[in-house]
Amino acid sequence: MQLTVDGVTVEGYAGETVLAVARRAGAEIPALCSHAAVTPYGACRLCMVEVKRNGRSRMVASCSYPAEDGLTVLTHTERVQRARRGVVELLMARAPESKELRALGASMGVGEPRFPTIGQAEGGCILCGLCVAVCRDVIHASSVSFANRGVDRALTTPFLEPSEECIGCGACAAVCPVGAIETRVSGDEIEIAPFGNRVRLARCAECGTPIGSVPLGERVQRELGDRSSPTVGLCIDCKQRQTGARAWKIARLGVGAAGLRG
Repeated sequence: MQLTVDGVTVEGYAGETVLAVARRAGAEIPALCSHAAVTPYGACRLCMVEVKRNGRSRMVASCSYPAEDGLTVLTHTERVQRARRGVVELLMARAPESKELRALGASMGVGEPRFPTIGQAEGGCILCGLCVAVCRDVIHASSVSFANRGVDRALTTPFLEPSEECIGCGACAAVCPVGAIETRVSGDEIEIAPFGNRVRLARCAECGTPIGSVPLGERVQRELGDRSSPTVGLCIDCKQRQTGARAWKIARLGVGAAGLRG
């Protein structure tokens, strides 16, 4: 299929979104709630573009809108930029202390938002839903979820209690676009903040360096079974040392065998 993005004809492929095609064409489109690990959700609305077909124009969220043959996409019209500035202002009112949002707003010419700050905002969360999606669809734990409605909408654990399903993998923190989720090491525990989920800390079997959570390590070994690496319980440095030592031994055996053959 062929699309026109800002006047340039671009080849699209089945299953692609307008955002993917436009970015491949070189268009710069902000998108906080879009991540390759999960299905597009279209929550933040920053990726809004203008699409035209059969003489009709409308605004769509490019991260979830499917690419179609003959579609014309405009990514930087005044209408698009005005919409994005409005979205940034709303997000900044939700999370006024977010450095990422302030930097994004500055790049669009947005200073202080015109809207009142929402007092219920916690830790800079913009309710993009990436943490919920990755925990539910990729990790299959569902240890975080949405709660309440309107200005009281928030991300929290089921029943507002620390989740027993959390394995401390940190996937939620990894996909959070504004750094509102953190993994904290305290003593022999890993905490996923601000949710309060705590799991046992795993340490390197050789040097004692923290390497993740015990539940995560157990899950990896359980799912990989016989394919699990013997170095799964080691830190990166110890893995490299062991891998290097094994490679040296294998190489030495190879040289010895070659000498015997000669």
